[in-house]
Amino acid sequence: MSTAPDVRAVERQGIDVIAESDRKGRPRGLFWPWFAANVSVLGLSYGSFVLGFGISLAQATVVSVVGVAFSFLLCGIVAIAGKRGSAPTMVLSRAAFGVRGNRLPSFLSWVLTVGWETALASLAVLATSTVFRELGWDDGVVT
Repeated sequence: MSTAPDVRAVERQGIDVIAESDRKGRPRGLFWPWFAANVSVLGLSYGSFVLGFGISLAQATVVSVVGVAFSFLLCGIVAIAGKRGSAPTMVLSRAAFGVRGNRLPSFLSWVLTVGWETALASLAVLATSTVFRELGWDDGVVT
């Protein structure tokens, strides 16, 4: 009988290859973290944006589902390199660009991450302010 790993332990692995015998994760175990990370305030804005084109709710739903599925399919195809190479994609890109040549993709990745977080935080504040205003509560500076 195997014992569960201590969840409070500090990860000691770096960018080195993890042996198959030490890999405990399964795709099913990653569903909730990935699902939670991708269900966001931005999804609500997608819906209003698509409906703004004057199409029906059914058409907007189909277009949104197809668009999201296609974009995540592309992300999944890119992520296959990480699974095959047993390392994160940005680490593996050093093979293509070199250690110094990887600076540009790394910088772009960082800018996209910061931009994503900024957009989500801004939309969350604006959405909260709108809800507060519609409820007749204060939607000023505190929001």
